[in-house]
Amino acid sequence: MLQISPYTSEEHNELAALYADVASRTFAYDHTRFIHADQFQSLIEGEDVWVLRSDGEIVGFIGYFTPEHFLHSLYIRYTHHKRGFGRQALQFLLEHYGCAHELKVDRINQSALKFYEAMGYADVTAEADAHQTWLRLRSPVKIALKTAAAIAVGD
Repeated sequence: MLQISPYTSEEHNELAALYADVASRTFAYDHTRFIHADQFQSLIEGEDVWVLRSDGEIVGFIGYFTPEHFLHSLYIRYTHHKRGFGRQALQFLLEHYGCAHELKVDRINQSALKFYEAMGYADVTAEADAHQTWLRLRSPVKIALKTAAAIAVGD
C-alpha cells in the first residue's frame, strides 16, 4: 500500500539524496545540468511536498505549487518504477486539491512523456512556447487506477 504524508524536516536528507539520484539518472542526457542533493531545499521552496512510502520505506516525493496548481516534481526511486506509485501519486493530487493541474516535461524525456500520456494528460503547450525544450501538459480531472493498491494519506 502506498502511504502519502506531508514532508517533515526529518526526511530532508533522505529526500535530498533521492532527488539527486533520480534527477541525475533522469537528466543524464543534459550535460549542462549540475545536480546535487544540496539543491533539494531550493527545489521545494514554496511548495507543498508530499512523501511517498511503501511498507515504511520512502519511495518518492511530490512537489506541488498550489497557487498555480502546478506539479513541479514527481520523483520515484528507479528501483520502484512500474509499481503504480506514480499513478497513485497523480490520483492523490487530483483528489486532494480537487482540480486538474499542469506540469512541464522535457521533450527528450520519452519515458515520462509516455507515462503522462498513458495517464490521460494533454499537451497544452502554448504556440509561443513551441520552440522550448519542454512540453506543458494538463492532467485529466480523473485518473483510473489500474492497481488494487490503496492510497492512505497520513496526518
